[in-house]
Amino acid sequence: MFSGKEHRVNSSLVPISGKLPYYLDVETSKLIDILIALFSKKISIDREKINRWLYSKTRPGLYLESNENLHLAYVGQPKGHGTQHRWRLFFDQKYKSKIEEITRATALAIAQQSKEASEQDEVYSHSEWGGMFFRSETEKRVAMELDKNGLLFFANAKGRIGTQGSPVSDSSGLLNGRLELDFLVFHKGKCIILEVDGLHHQYAKQSNRDHVRDRVLLREGISTARFTAKECYEQTKEVVIEFLNLF
Repeated sequence: MFSGKEHRVNSSLVPISGKLPYYLDVETSKLIDILIALFSKKISIDREKINRWLYSKTRPGLYLESNENLHLAYVGQPKGHGTQHRWRLFFDQKYKSKIEEITRATALAIAQQSKEASEQDEVYSHSEWGGMFFRSETEKRVAMELDKNGLLFFANAKGRIGTQGSPVSDSSGLLNGRLELDFLVFHKGKCIILEVDGLHHQYAKQSNRDHVRDRVLLREGISTARFTAKECYEQTKEVVIEFLNLF
């Protein structure tokens, strides 16, 4: 397994230049392809096991030095909940040719990734506020507005829920027990979830997953209010006022 010296950078970002000369920005699925190609000849690797391991490392500022030739850093989830997480893979000449072969990329393409890194950081740099980290400027705006109203809330809260004791109409197997909530808000002795839904929530699979999750949470007495990312960004104050009226 991809392991080594792990530490955190005191920021939502990790240094692009780092200690190694080459850099590649990849989503989880592509990162798994690369890790399997690099290490499968040495050890037995299960794709699902790697996926679970990577998910456990999705923490802002995480930086892992696997060895002196290969480092891994967590970037975030810039496209919002339900989309793939992004990673930064740092490497030196030892892995350069192999990674180029795996990704079918040229040395120029990898160099271009490094050139564009500063532009990506311009986007990711908006993700931190109040000691919390957010996947988008929209989420940060909602958090700031909730804070203005003096509310107790948790952002991007992760948890698990079981389905024992209650049937779940989830024939597609979308519910795996893992939950991630955009905002868990407490007010007037009640708790309601506020979800900021980007365009990906309109896709059938994600929409079905949302519906199943909302019903399971409602079973526990926790309601979910969904707003589009567009209205949360453009009418943040109005969204929060409407949300508070639900209490």
